[in-house]
Amino acid sequence: MKTDPDLLRRVEKLIQKTQSLARAADNPQSRADFDFSIKGLAALAEAIMKSQPIFGIEPWHALYDDAPLDAPGEMLLRLKDGKGAAIPPYPVIMNFYRNDMTADIDTVLFLCALTEFAQGDERQVSVNISARSLKDADFVKAVLGRIETLRLEVGRKIIIEIHESTPNLVMNKKVLELFRQAGVMFAIDDVGLSMNDVLRLSEFEGIADFIKLDRQSVNSNPQKQNSLDHVVSFIHAILPNAVMVAEGVKSAEHARALHKFHPDIRYVQGLYLPGREEFQRDWDQQSAA
Repeated sequence: MKTDPDLLRRVEKLIQKTQSLARAADNPQSRADFDFSIKGLAALAEAIMKSQPIFGIEPWHALYDDAPLDAPGEMLLRLKDGKGAAIPPYPVIMNFYRNDMTADIDTVLFLCALTEFAQGDERQVSVNISARSLKDADFVKAVLGRIETLRLEVGRKIIIEIHESTPNLVMNKKVLELFRQAGVMFAIDDVGLSMNDVLRLSEFEGIADFIKLDRQSVNSNPQKQNSLDHVVSFIHAILPNAVMVAEGVKSAEHARALHKFHPDIRYVQGLYLPGREEFQRDWDQQSAA
């Protein structure tokens, strides 16, 4: 990545804010959590200054030749410390979410993702944010402005993947439409059968292009209340035109079983799945068996 002065200023400001919170923390665990987040931000700043990538790609594997996107993938944060050891991203990010800095961290990471995507070879990427960030004026202005400057060629797409929301969150339809006009697509992450899922899906009616089925439902017992049969039926009822992506898929054989019973699932994704070419070979072998 090319060094971005505005991005570095944002990271520096976030480090200073987090350091202040760490000093004011009233218990050792809170201080430790803030210190760990500062470690993550320091690694992020170093990567930006050295033009090093900070994301890995976990592909969405298409199960149909006519799937709407030919090579989508989720951008997953992969920070490393000065010794090259991986820094677990979840505790870093969630500490910001717990302390009213959701939009701050989402803005920084989304801007990093856009820079990396613009300079890389990936054709379509999804970037995770909280739905709350879409209600933040600074996030909307910074991210939307950057997207509009990219002038992406035909076939390249940015997908905002919304992974966290609350039942009382009402989305601004005008903001969503502005992103739409800029060519952005939307995915709703970790959809199951909770009441929260019902409410957040209804907020994205007519907007959500993709629904990502949570791994718990994908791998659940068919007799359970949260079985994949029930989740798929639920999504059809609320967002019949959304494309379904199954997460937590373990192999091409697992994908084939899902495809047999749920042909409406268009993509699969999973931590243990191979790269696109190898998965395609495994998928073809399953089809021929």
